[in-house]
Amino acid sequence: MNVAVCGLGSQVAQVGVIPALRRSRWTQFLGGTTRSRATAEHVLTGAERHYRDYDAILSDPDVEAVYLPLPNDLHLDFIAAAVLAHKHVLCEKPLLLSDDQYDRLERIVASSTTRVSEAFMSSYHPRLREVIATCSSGEFGEVLSVSTAFTGTLAPLDGYRLNARRGGGSLYDVGIYALFPIVALLGADPREISVVTKVTPTTPPVDLTMHCLMEFDDGRAATFVTSFVSGESQSLRILTQQASIAVDRTCTPTPLDVDWTLTTSAGVTIRRSLGCDPYQAMIDEVFEAFTQGREPSWNLSRSRQVAQLLHRINRTWREDRAQP
Repeated sequence: MNVAVCGLGSQVAQVGVIPALRRSRWTQFLGGTTRSRATAEHVLTGAERHYRDYDAILSDPDVEAVYLPLPNDLHLDFIAAAVLAHKHVLCEKPLLLSDDQYDRLERIVASSTTRVSEAFMSSYHPRLREVIATCSSGEFGEVLSVSTAFTGTLAPLDGYRLNARRGGGSLYDVGIYALFPIVALLGADPREISVVTKVTPTTPPVDLTMHCLMEFDDGRAATFVTSFVSGESQSLRILTQQASIAVDRTCTPTPLDVDWTLTTSAGVTIRRSLGCDPYQAMIDEVFEAFTQGREPSWNLSRSRQVAQLLHRINRTWREDRAQP
């Protein structure tokens, strides 16, 4: 499938996605857009095309799909334009910023044969899949709690990530990584949500750091922390009736991140899963599915399930701060 990228200057495009598009047997990377000729010369090679703008991509009959590494508030309009031009879409997370936007997108794709998928590469890594499958199987009893973290110091900290109206803040930027294991193991409908935030002095504020506690039925609970302004942490901790599981570097795993720790009454065991480049796994699965006319594993339904909880958490802390 011939793929073009709208935004060649994106770091994730340059480091992860474009190399995977070049390697995959399911894709041919045609080229992309950037306002910078220097960027185009740096990224593109050989006969790869430098499109003047997004309309040029959409009007190219050779392009069958687009990858969109754009600021969060631009996603819906660019996705809609691609779908109307009969191009499949892989778009960076967070896919959309509200339930209303998901409603609009679902109406658009309902009358089309094109597919849309969120570029959530962690969900394709074999270790995370194995850990979730193991805990979901009941092998070690019911899952009682899940704790996740994705924190670090973002530099430079500027642009849309500091603009609430453009989908800024740590929750929208990296919250999907923290929420996915929670939703997979405990569900997307906690009974109570409590949030503590460190925010910018702007109006409206943007969450620089967020701590969240979610209470589920039957005494189960989940916690997570996301941050732009803290030490590095990428962790997943799961407590079941008979075991505890610890996984590190869960959000941006590499092919070398294969180990996870299982602790039971019998002792501590280091288990080993398969490793892979998660960007490559994502590109291969998504575009194999697109080519075959079916949905990839991370489809709109799964994306929306996590997003609805993310939107609810965002409303919770904003409403709490607005109270006198």
